[in-house]
Amino acid sequence: MLKVSIFNFKGGTGKSTTALNLGAAIAQLNVKTLLIDLDGQRTLSFGLGLDGREPTALQWLTDKAEPIATDIKNLWIIPGDIGLFRLTSETDLFIKSLNSLIPLDFDVVLMDCPPSLGLASVQAILNSDRVLIPTLCEPAALKGMSEAIGLIRGENQSIPIEVVRTRYRSRLVLTREADDLLIESGEDLNYRLLHTVIPENIQVAESIAQQSPVLTYAKTSLGAKAYKSLAKEVLKLWGLKK
Repeated sequence: MLKVSIFNFKGGTGKSTTALNLGAAIAQLNVKTLLIDLDGQRTLSFGLGLDGREPTALQWLTDKAEPIATDIKNLWIIPGDIGLFRLTSETDLFIKSLNSLIPLDFDVVLMDCPPSLGLASVQAILNSDRVLIPTLCEPAALKGMSEAIGLIRGENQSIPIEVVRTRYRSRLVLTREADDLLIESGEDLNYRLLHTVIPENIQVAESIAQQSPVLTYAKTSLGAKAYKSLAKEVLKLWGLKK
């Protein structure tokens, strides 16, 4: 069971959208996938039409809870909870909770972390095998990404980090300049820049409002094709290609 935290210190980078659509794309490749919504804003849960469903991630962390099967084959979710904003604990809540998932035989667990280094993000990262950081190709976003990597390295020096570019607008000079910075800083900050980019695509935004992954809402869209490509790339990189 590979555990991946999806994290960025800056909001608005497509973190929850990436968790939703990457999870759906991986599941479509016959990989048993669990999404855990740790963000109190619950965009991931809303995007699957399961916001408000129980048991929630807060119940999973503080008691015991079974994942909920979605309408997508091979995809399960533990929905978010606004109470996660107030989560406090002097012990690691994730060790026991993640161990409870082992008998369910998931291939990959994607944890959508809040855009802050609170308890949920820290403990998720400490218990993950890898971290995936979605980022925009904009100066402010790259600054936030660098800060996020610094914070992650402060918690776990050796964890592999992958960076995926989201809402990508290839025609902009700003985007191309940001690309150069991402490539140059990869070695210094010790992360891998993924080849797949997720383009700016209206169908991706619309699919959230329709509470469906873009792969089912608009399966021929550029966004859907990009997430399918991303799924294939990360599964190969993560050693989960089937």
